[in-house]
Amino acid sequence: MKFQVNEIDKILVYSDTPIKKVIANLNNSRLKIVLVVDQNKKLIGTIVDGDIRRGLLDGLNLNDRSEKIVNRDPLLDNKNVSTFEGIETMKVNNFGHLPIVDENSNLIGLHVLENVRRNKKRDNKVVIMAGGLGKRLRPLSNKKPKALIKVFGKPMLEHVILSIKKSGFKNFYLSINHLGKMIKDYFLDGKKFGVSIKYIEEKNFLGTAGSLSYLNDLKNQTIMVTNCDVISEIDYGDAIDYHKNNNADATMIVNRHEIQNPFGVVETKENKFVSYTEKPIKYENISAGIYIFEAENFKYLKPETYEDMPQFFTNLVKKNKKVIVYPIFEKWNDLGHKKDLLNVE
Repeated sequence: MKFQVNEIDKILVYSDTPIKKVIANLNNSRLKIVLVVDQNKKLIGTIVDGDIRRGLLDGLNLNDRSEKIVNRDPLLDNKNVSTFEGIETMKVNNFGHLPIVDENSNLIGLHVLENVRRNKKRDNKVVIMAGGLGKRLRPLSNKKPKALIKVFGKPMLEHVILSIKKSGFKNFYLSINHLGKMIKDYFLDGKKFGVSIKYIEEKNFLGTAGSLSYLNDLKNQTIMVTNCDVISEIDYGDAIDYHKNNNADATMIVNRHEIQNPFGVVETKENKFVSYTEKPIKYENISAGIYIFEAENFKYLKPETYEDMPQFFTNLVKKNKKVIVYPIFEKWNDLGHKKDLLNVE
């Protein structure tokens, strides 16, 4: 598909645009690209989600300028190339976008492969942890499992399934325990939601990782695992691709969390003043409650033994497994606390 320059004005940014505004632009567009231009719409480069993730991994913060993450040497097309030729160029080079420029590098259009805007089918199995007691949501979870507590008129687990389904996944396992029959009675085999659902029924409470031991007979499969109280707009398929491209054994999806000190911070050396920073912002990576594993690693979980995700990841590192992180910047909500249910937008 070819877009004219007047149709892509919404995805244009300048080199001094903060990364957080680039992220907002990217999240508001289904084109999955931002074009960096100068004041005369001369193309400087491109930014896609991978450029942002690499920048976050390199320690950039959300207020840094976009010039620090821009790809200044993208594959380009010229105005004399047909749409068909542009599409073939993208297919051959495995690119989803092809900016069109004139002889002076002025931006005049953009080719976009249709499948960039459409999620492909994924055969990977998705395990959703829905067996916890939901202690942080009591008394709401006393007579109803956390997974069935409603957000915007639907159980939170239904939101999670439908969100992941949008990324092309259809094969789900629900790990259940506390009031698990209510979950089974609601979701059944998943047909009414357009997916397939099977159940892992814990005999004891096994934590956020322990029930994966029931799947240790799976071979040569890449499995996604998520908590039932995490709703996100990430492309789960992109996360799988990142995991596979890095030949990882386990990947933890992490979210950049911003903490602002409400006070001015004074740095000293002994009794000498060094510097003063007014209300500094600290950025940290926090677990997003979403994980990807090569299934053979489940053999390291002891059957019927309680284990949480942090311990499982630590054990995999000790066994010299390749454990990586996948940073996200897309909208993400953890609904594990009552206050979070009230703050969902």
